[in-house]
Amino acid sequence: MSRLFCAIILLTAGLAQAAPADGFFYLPPRIADRVVFYHSFAKGLKTPEINLIEATVTLAENDAVPGLAGPGYKTGSGPAVKNKGAYSLRSPALSVHKPITVMFWWRLDESMKEETGFGVLALRGKGWLSTFVAGKGPWCALREPTYVFQCYNFEGMDNCNDVWGGRAWFEPNVWHHTAITVSGAADIRIYWDGNLRTQYAPKKRIFKEGEINSVELGATGSSPAMTLDEIVVLDRALSADEIVAYMTAVKALAQIQFPVGKASE
Repeated sequence: MSRLFCAIILLTAGLAQAAPADGFFYLPPRIADRVVFYHSFAKGLKTPEINLIEATVTLAENDAVPGLAGPGYKTGSGPAVKNKGAYSLRSPALSVHKPITVMFWWRLDESMKEETGFGVLALRGKGWLSTFVAGKGPWCALREPTYVFQCYNFEGMDNCNDVWGGRAWFEPNVWHHTAITVSGAADIRIYWDGNLRTQYAPKKRIFKEGEINSVELGATGSSPAMTLDEIVVLDRALSADEIVAYMTAVKALAQIQFPVGKASE
């Protein structure tokens, strides 16, 4: 067998093993092989760079705005938002009967008030898993803006409405990161800025295939304007250390405004 033929075989094998996420500056190599969806908005508001799950992207017709490093997507209903509407993905592959991580960066573009509330991240289908901020008011007699977690409306499961997450306050124009992981079709973990804020296991049964099929990110309704960026879905549940390592790498690149994109482009 010639050396050239051997080299071709090795090169072909190497290419076969390469992950679609390899070479994207804002996707560290340690997680690149499990990224199944990635949207940095660098190629447009409706064009994700990676979409192995063939997800349908739905979002309001708003203009691109400055994001974490490149462009971002503005949502909510503040005066700077042209059209109301969250960012949403829909795909059967978003089912939580298998391990999954959904994470993204966001910032508020308006100042909060004590009554301010806004959506952040929700997985939806026959029921929903959601983490959001609810403002001071009559709902659950909240006395301040509060972190809320819900696991709701799944047949045969007890509902969970956790309104004891503590005070939630965010200054405008400061970037934050939120992630949800599900493993074992039951272990739900939600991280805000790398900190585990919610860990919950549904009562009575585990999740079934197809009960979740969509992701909703960002503010809706009367929520303040906010900007989203760097949306990532992985087909495994990242650990707390992996999420923090990812955040550290991205913050370092964004701080120097390193361009979003792929090394080969």
